[in-house]
Amino acid sequence: MKATAIDHVNVRVPESAIEAFVGFYRDDVGFDLEYYDEYRAGEREFFYVRLGPSCIIHVSPRETVPEPTGETIDHFAVFVDASMDEVMERVEAADAEVLTEAVREGATGEYPCVYVEDPVGYTVEFKTAA
Repeated sequence: MKATAIDHVNVRVPESAIEAFVGFYRDDVGFDLEYYDEYRAGEREFFYVRLGPSCIIHVSPRETVPEPTGETIDHFAVFVDASMDEVMERVEAADAEVLTEAVREGATGEYPCVYVEDPVGYTVEFKTAA
């Protein structure tokens, strides 16, 4: 058996950090949200950050969440359709902490990437084609 794709990653986010989390992924980075209005209206317990046509971040707000330490899951990587210059502009505008800039190997080869800490403390790797 072989996997054909990763469908979603489920992250727990402290309720107190939801606005910052949404601000980063939607407003600063530019991803779309799904079911966020329903979550805010109390009709759903979670919402999605749409990364692409076949992959989402399943956001599960909780009253309290242990701070991510990188001890169990170090980071997740997202291949984006933007230049590294555009990614860096967005990251800098968000005042996000840049942890590392590099060229790293992944599932589809070596590409420029930047590792960033999101407002909750998760590390996300943005990979670009150039």
